[in-house]
Amino acid sequence: MKHIAVVLLIVLLFSCATETDITKKNEDGSPVWTTEVPQSSKYIYGVGSAKLSNPQNSRTASDANARADLSRKLQVMMNDAVSTYSNDTEGSVLDAYEQITVQTVSISIRGIKTEQSWTAPDGRVWTIVSVRVKDLDETYEFEANQYLNKLEKDKLVLQEKYLSLIAELAADEAQDEGTAAVKAAVDEYYNREAGAIENIQASISPEALGDAVASALVALGYELE
Repeated sequence: MKHIAVVLLIVLLFSCATETDITKKNEDGSPVWTTEVPQSSKYIYGVGSAKLSNPQNSRTASDANARADLSRKLQVMMNDAVSTYSNDTEGSVLDAYEQITVQTVSISIRGIKTEQSWTAPDGRVWTIVSVRVKDLDETYEFEANQYLNKLEKDKLVLQEKYLSLIAELAADEAQDEGTAAVKAAVDEYYNREAGAIENIQASISPEALGDAVASALVALGYELE
């Protein structure tokens, strides 16, 4: 039931049945996107506003709020897009998906475009920013590969530390039951940590994740061509 509610929320937020002409004006001269959530099949929009002590501070805060709005939308969208792929996943593997999502959103935010900025008669500054949907699936797949590369490096570092400790223990002239116990503990720790890394590696398929994101975006009405 909770998952259904989330899906409905996503549809409400990102439904692209109609295209918003962001150049359109309201009767009072304000941009249409200041009064309704802008929709597009090719872009995701973020809108922010602010009214501070001076126009420059208002503009800076408005830009930041628009970026934050877009970031939140991307985060929700990516989480939902991967939810079916990672269904019933928990623990470290779920954490991995979440980290990949965060990195994908971060990379996407760097490509933000400021579409328009408007100052209302009362001094409030409004900003609308956008990011292209077309590359989101490829970005997610790229970040998944990057994460796997990081895991491989972590595993090599772990292995080097393990071998170093084993070498030290082997060189210990006072081989006794205490040394054997330490070695057993080191072996157990290494096997557990290395196994956890390998479990995550086996659970992540960058191509499948990219396909999951693409399918979810298309289902929401976005165009990836």
